[in-house]
Amino acid sequence: MITVQLIASTNQDVTTLSSHAAKVCYTADVPKMGSLIDVQSRLFNPGHHTTIEHNHFTFNLDGLSVSSVVFGIHLNSPYYNSDQRSGRFSKMYQSPDMGEIKNYLETFYPDEQIQKALSFIEKGVRIYQTNLSKVTELAEQAIRSERPLANDKYIEQNAPKFAQEQLRVFLSQVMPTSLDITLNTSALCALWQVAWSPEMRLITDKMKEAVLQEQPELSYMFEEKHRQNRDWSPKMILEQPLVKTEPTCRLLSCDVSHETPQGKNAVDILQFSPFAMDQNTACVKTEVEISCATMGQDQRHRSIKRSAPVITGCFYVPPLLKMAGLEQTAWDYMKEFARLSKELSPALMTTLAPYGIMVRYEKNANLNALLHEQGKRLCWCAQEEISEISRQLRGELVKVNPTLADKLSPPCYQGTCREGVRFCGRQCNKKLVSDYFAKRRV
Repeated sequence: MITVQLIASTNQDVTTLSSHAAKVCYTADVPKMGSLIDVQSRLFNPGHHTTIEHNHFTFNLDGLSVSSVVFGIHLNSPYYNSDQRSGRFSKMYQSPDMGEIKNYLETFYPDEQIQKALSFIEKGVRIYQTNLSKVTELAEQAIRSERPLANDKYIEQNAPKFAQEQLRVFLSQVMPTSLDITLNTSALCALWQVAWSPEMRLITDKMKEAVLQEQPELSYMFEEKHRQNRDWSPKMILEQPLVKTEPTCRLLSCDVSHETPQGKNAVDILQFSPFAMDQNTACVKTEVEISCATMGQDQRHRSIKRSAPVITGCFYVPPLLKMAGLEQTAWDYMKEFARLSKELSPALMTTLAPYGIMVRYEKNANLNALLHEQGKRLCWCAQEEISEISRQLRGELVKVNPTLADKLSPPCYQGTCREGVRFCGRQCNKKLVSDYFAKRRV
């Protein structure tokens, strides 16, 4: 079951800090902390919300579905920071508690739909468990081939990880996860008001209740009359289920006329430097078709704008699974999902969607955001699929603007790895590798 704990907050309550922020704007001297104004009528109701954005609340959310994060909390808002449990640490992968999952689903969905949902979830788990050993062996082979500097310890630790990452395409995103998330007061209020699914409404209610327990005077920010009760689920195109062995990234437009040279740094200075300000209006627009698993990774780049995702009816089979001959298994699984979509509600189908279900959406990135994303995602410590769409995009952009080549690269392109003990084991010198941006298997 979902638990929500408020684990940290700004050391001044919202009313006190917002009053101070508002008074700073209209007094000749710095106001005293604790001198209050009517925040509700003078700030909140008129929409002067920068004053309440000084306060931040950090929650731990535990036991919620992965789907309620990917198609919920992380879907659209850029005004948060979060750190989420890696899927391979989920207790549900190897020995799922179907009773716990059943109880979770019963909280939100009609009883008559639950058994069909559970049967679909169990089928994906069986595929995962049955093939884990075989895919782990294939991962070991791929590491030795692609990463010649990887030692035995690295291979022993990472072959199971790569196998889990790629085999999870068969697992439903109903699997529970945990995350710490920090929101400012205005963002929390907005997320509560717009919550668009049964899970989102419960989660944001629990967040609201945790805040009001500490600051009950803020109840006016959470009036039910302002809450939207419209459900949203991604559009699903499931008439002709397909299997794909590659994600795709298509360049729609590229305006990088304001490009200026910038060095790489562990801290992302591009969004702060006046020397890079013109790059904020240099935009690259793309369309991607990727798995839900990789959409979850992609959402971490919150300075990039995205359109609403559409479930395309395709299922992604990663390289190791293709090597293991699991394409037919994936197609059968996708057809079962399409069949279920005619019987179960869109909200439940969204919760059930396996990690491997593919989504399509557009991305609009300014050049500063793009350079940051590419530097992270072209690193071989990034997961295979998100690295692949970054590789495809780099290839397209270099054709349009060859001067971008060195900038659209990870730090190791210059011969230096920053990952320390997480060094991937590849050769980190472009002079030694004929195609430094080759397609990966792991």
